[in-house]
Amino acid sequence: MEKPTVVNEYRATLGEGPCWDHERRKLWWIDGLSEFGRGNDLHCYDPRSDEDKCWHIGKHIGCAIPAADGRILLNLQDGIYLFDTGKQELEEISDLEREITNNRINDGKCDSRGRLWFGTMSMTANQPERKFEITGSFYKLEHDGRIRKYFGNVGISNGIAWNRDETKMYYVDTTPQSIYEFDFEVEAGEIANRTPIIEIDLAEGSPDGMTIDAEGMLWVAHFGGWKVSRWDPVRRKKLMEIPLPCAQVTCCAFGGKDMGTLYITTASIGLTEQEREQQPLAGAMFAVRPGVRGVTANKFRWRA
Repeated sequence: MEKPTVVNEYRATLGEGPCWDHERRKLWWIDGLSEFGRGNDLHCYDPRSDEDKCWHIGKHIGCAIPAADGRILLNLQDGIYLFDTGKQELEEISDLEREITNNRINDGKCDSRGRLWFGTMSMTANQPERKFEITGSFYKLEHDGRIRKYFGNVGISNGIAWNRDETKMYYVDTTPQSIYEFDFEVEAGEIANRTPIIEIDLAEGSPDGMTIDAEGMLWVAHFGGWKVSRWDPVRRKKLMEIPLPCAQVTCCAFGGKDMGTLYITTASIGLTEQEREQQPLAGAMFAVRPGVRGVTANKFRWRA
């Protein structure tokens, strides 16, 4: 397998949430936090032209997902919005947890019916001295704007994926270093029987963003762990690793014309000045061809 290559010159504070838009053949991703005069931005990368367009949102971004109407769903610090990139207009569709002033909405994914599953976390939960703040919850947003809370006691809500027939949903809570499995009922859009299936040793970093390939294997980004790893969720066994030249690996997603390119985002947040000098590629986005293909990402469907 080839080594990961750097996609472009941009270095993110908190690169996150790569999501391949199959219709546009472009990769949406975010620089979720602001630092040194950059960040809080939505990006769209076109591998054909090597162009990376950027829209400054001005609020912390948890994830960006294409919507069926052409807009982009954004989980922002103070709510969920739809963003029109042409008009550069935000439409608020939920102000969830705005009363919990130190919480923010984080990662999310859509199931095949276009419902958004997502979680929240403390704004300071990923700071070393406050790592175990447990103020987050896990939710579902329906097409008409109704939101259901499924459970609380979430530390840092992160990666989500489904198996091919959508009988299982996989979910990362970074704080307990765990990946969970749920039974999933796709027609009703319900989850049950939360079960921990994979625990990442802290010496290997913390599980962050996650995707799944066409063979049903999970790909997990290791924040502080210098790598992404591939896991069999049925046998609960690690199959391989891809090392990266920087520590804070945040998320990964398959894309490209044949869905055979794995895009990997990283961050510079949490690094000391000395570590930044030692990791000049911290915050870069990487691409690699791991020899397997991914599955098409689902779009959000808004019918309010």
